[in-house]
Amino acid sequence: MSASEITKQAIIHSTKKLASEKPFQKISVLEIARHCGINRNTFYYYFTDKYDVVQCIFDQEISPVLQPHFQNGGLADSVSALCNHMKNEKALYVRLLEDNGHHCLRDLLVQYYTDFLIHKAQQHFEQHQMPDQHQEIAARFYAHGTVGMIGDWASRGMKIDSTLATGLIALSAQEKFFV
Repeated sequence: MSASEITKQAIIHSTKKLASEKPFQKISVLEIARHCGINRNTFYYYFTDKYDVVQCIFDQEISPVLQPHFQNGGLADSVSALCNHMKNEKALYVRLLEDNGHHCLRDLLVQYYTDFLIHKAQQHFEQHQMPDQHQEIAARFYAHGTVGMIGDWASRGMKIDSTLATGLIALSAQEKFFV
C-alpha cells in the first residue's frame, strides 16, 4: 500500500473511531487530523470535508454489502444485509445515522434506496407509463421510509431482529395495507 493510501485509510480509521465515541456533528476536521497525526491541510488533500469521509466509508464498506441485492435481491434482503453489517460497528452507525448534515449517511442511503426502488419497479413504471419525475417521487417516498426505519432501529439499540422488521415492511407493501 502506498504512503498516500496509508494516510487516506488513517483518516478514515480516525473518523470512524471518533464517530464511535461521540456525535458526528461534534467532530471537527481538525480533531480528525490530530487523531491520526496529520495537519488539516493534509486532511484536505484527501477529502473536502468530514462528509466526504462518510462517502468513502459508504463506498468502501456499505456499497459492497448492498450491491449484490441491487440486481438479484429484494428490498427486505437488502435492508437485512445492511442491518447485519451495521451491527458489526454498532456505535459508529448509530452515531452516523443520528447526523443530519449535508451528504450524511442518511442522504447516501436514501439515494441508494431511491435508485434501488426505481430499478426494481422499472417494469411496473413502464407498464403504467409513469413519467421519470413521478418515478423519482414514489421511490424517494419509500426510500425515506426505509431509511427512517433503519434509523429508528439503530437508535433503539439494534435490538429488534432486522429480518422480522424488513419482513413486515415487505408484507405491508405486498398486501397494500396503507392503500
